[in-house]
Amino acid sequence: MEKVRWPVLAGLGLLLGATLPRQPAGSAGHTDLHPAPAAPWNIARIKAPQAWAITQGSPEIVVAVIDSGIDFSLPELAGVRWTNPREAPNGRDDDENGYVDDLYGWDFRDHVPAHRRRTPLHYHGTAVASVLAARARDLVGVAPQIRLMDLRFLDSRGLFYERDWRNLARAIDYAVQNGAHIINLSLVAMAPPPREVEEALARAGAQGVLVVAIAGNAGREGVNPLARYPFVLAVAATDRDDRPARFSNRGPEVDLSAPGAEIPALLPQGAVGTLSGTSFAAPHVSGTLALVLSANPGLSGPAAGEVLLRTCEAWPQERPGFGRGLVDAAAAVAAACNLPAPARPAKLENVTKTWDR
Repeated sequence: MEKVRWPVLAGLGLLLGATLPRQPAGSAGHTDLHPAPAAPWNIARIKAPQAWAITQGSPEIVVAVIDSGIDFSLPELAGVRWTNPREAPNGRDDDENGYVDDLYGWDFRDHVPAHRRRTPLHYHGTAVASVLAARARDLVGVAPQIRLMDLRFLDSRGLFYERDWRNLARAIDYAVQNGAHIINLSLVAMAPPPREVEEALARAGAQGVLVVAIAGNAGREGVNPLARYPFVLAVAATDRDDRPARFSNRGPEVDLSAPGAEIPALLPQGAVGTLSGTSFAAPHVSGTLALVLSANPGLSGPAAGEVLLRTCEAWPQERPGFGRGLVDAAAAVAAACNLPAPARPAKLENVTKTWDR
C-alpha cells in the first residue's frame, strides 16, 4: 500500500536562529540568538511589574497552552503546572472526561497523558510558557503565579498536518471543559481551518473562554487564518523601539500588539536566549488577561477582553493593521479593579535564580 503523505499545514509562529541542529520546516525565517538580558525588557515594557503591585496572578486562573508541549522539569516552570483536581494516576478516567490519567493535561500528538509523552518535545511550547509564567530572578513571565495547562498539539519538529485538525478541535474542547480561562494559540496555519476547528473556537467563546492567537510572521498584509475570527483576539508584534516588527503580519483583524522581537525565553536544558516571532507576542496578551482575571475574578471572559482592549497604550500615530495599541498590563489590571494604575514596579516573590545552574 502506498504511504499517504499529508500536507504540512504549518506549526510554529516564531523566527529563530540558535545552536540547535536545524531550522524546523514551516517556520518563517530566522534571526540570531543572543544571551538574554539581565532584566526582561519586554516584561517591563508592558508594565507588568507595576501590575504586580496589585496581583502577580492567581493559581485559580488557568491558561491552556496548545503548542508543542511544556517542559515542566525546568525549575522556572515547575511551580506553575496545572493539576487536574478530579483525576488520579490510577489507570481510570476518574473525572469521566474521556481522558484516562490526565493529571497534568493531555498530549494530543502521542495520545497519552501529558506527563507520559513518548516523543521528544520541540522547545517552542516551553519558550511560550516561559513568557507567560516563568518564575526566575533573571527571567520572569507576565503572570508568574497562574497555572498552565499543557495541551500538546505540534510534533517534535514543531509542525502539524492536514490530518491533525481534529486533534486541534479536541484540544480546544479539552481546555474549555477542564476549566481553562484563556487559550494561547501561538500557531500558524497555512490554510483556513475546517469547520470543526471553527466550531470549537466558537464554543470556547460562547463559554467565555478567551482565545489568543497570532497574526503570523510573513511580514505582510493578511492575518494567520486561526486569528481571523471575531471570537479570537489577534496579536501582532512590536520590537524594542515600539515599531511594528518587520516580520509581523498585519490586518484589520488584529486587535492589539505586544513585544515579539528578541524576547528572553527558556530553551532546552534550561538555557536562556532570545526568540522572535508573533508566537512570543501572544503570551504577553494571554498573561495580561490572566492578571486581569486574577485581580477581579468576578469578570467574565468577554469583560476581561474589553478591559484589555480599552486600556491599550495608544499608538503615537496611526498604525493600520496593528490594532488598538500596545498591551498595558498595569492599566488593564488597575481598570479591572477600578484603581489608578500603580506607578512603581513591585518586587516579585517566590522566584528561582536562572543563572545558578
